[in-house]
Amino acid sequence: MKRWFDSLFARVLLVQGLVALMVVLLVGVFALRQQSVALAKATAPLWAAALLPSATAASATPPASTLPRSERVTTTVQLLAGPPPADAVITGWYPRFHALAAELRAVGVPVVSMRVSGTTGAAVTWLELDSGGQRSWVGIRGELEGADLRERGYGAFLVGALGTLLAASVLSCRLVRPLTALRLSMRRFALDGQLPGPGSASAPAELRELAAQFAHLAGQRQALDEQRRTMLAAISHDLRSPLSRIRMAAELLPEGADVAAWREAIVRNVQVADRLLGNFIEMARAEDEPLHDRVDLAELLRQVLADDDRFLAQVPEEPVWVQPANALGLERAVRNLLDNACNHGAAPFEVRLGAQAGQAVLTVRDHGAGIAAAERENMVQLFVRGETSRQRPGTGLGLAIVQRTVHRHQGKLILEDAAPGLRVRMELPNSVREGKAPPPGFKVA
Repeated sequence: MKRWFDSLFARVLLVQGLVALMVVLLVGVFALRQQSVALAKATAPLWAAALLPSATAASATPPASTLPRSERVTTTVQLLAGPPPADAVITGWYPRFHALAAELRAVGVPVVSMRVSGTTGAAVTWLELDSGGQRSWVGIRGELEGADLRERGYGAFLVGALGTLLAASVLSCRLVRPLTALRLSMRRFALDGQLPGPGSASAPAELRELAAQFAHLAGQRQALDEQRRTMLAAISHDLRSPLSRIRMAAELLPEGADVAAWREAIVRNVQVADRLLGNFIEMARAEDEPLHDRVDLAELLRQVLADDDRFLAQVPEEPVWVQPANALGLERAVRNLLDNACNHGAAPFEVRLGAQAGQAVLTVRDHGAGIAAAERENMVQLFVRGETSRQRPGTGLGLAIVQRTVHRHQGKLILEDAAPGLRVRMELPNSVREGKAPPPGFKVA
């Protein structure tokens, strides 16, 4: 619910609803009140002509009419004897009855209170009159209001409110739809590299310009990514070949006590350079691989651990699906996590997979020295290595590659203190249930 209120649609709808409510209140306060006063002024002389004899019947001196000569009228208003029935409604909150009572008092009818019985069209308005200290009830049959006014008013207000909200919802959808389309095109480009299509011609000019700017930037980004992939492929081809020749030449050096140490150093540095190039290529792939697979993370983990007996594993028998996903990217991320634990931690090593709250959670733990809390946030950056791992071989790209893969799958990578050791938790969206067929275009891995 909180997320819904944070949306632009909800805020636009709320603003429109408040504006409509203010308009209704203003109309009710001014227009209806003015209408009530006008109706009261038209009705009061007719009622006063019939009520004045009743209001002063108990008086000792027969009074003259208090109506001005110009307003004296002959009336056929039907009067009923009180008291009012038990179901008569008090009219304290009706504006037109306030105005009518004020007009009647102005022409000499001593009205104390008013009630209404019956339904609209056949109603009786009951007036409590104070004649020389004696109070009595007189009913007037008419079509002014009925006791069902409150229910009708509630019904009219409900219908008006629903109609206003429906109209505001339609208008809000028309306003927000271009922004929603732009957001979805941005997400498709981030996930699959799909370039955005032309914006809606019915969108406002500002949104059309924004969509065009994004399409231009997306095209530039795609061209830069293609150039980067080409450059990395060239590096892989042009540098790995010389490295292979250097290693071969080093291994062909003549045997000797002095030569062996140099040969081992050359071979070791060639291996470090080759591993660094491989990590660069893996990092580039982690950002560009399409997410067209439906991956069973449990089966993938069982395959990775098939030939590795160093880990105490807890893997569920049922599938743990991740979709959309890239099978090779997830396998690479899992292997990097396992290798990182073995290379920089200490036994025993533990790996656990489960599903909770719509997330597939993979946890890898070691019992080594761990990583200080101040360093954990930076460990997923490029070429960053912890203090305890500086004396060990590595490039500082393993966790960075995992972080990019997890981010590409809309997940989270969390580093925690295991006391002792380090616990790395990888959380990925797990929205596909077992047995549900994947959408067209997805491959099951």
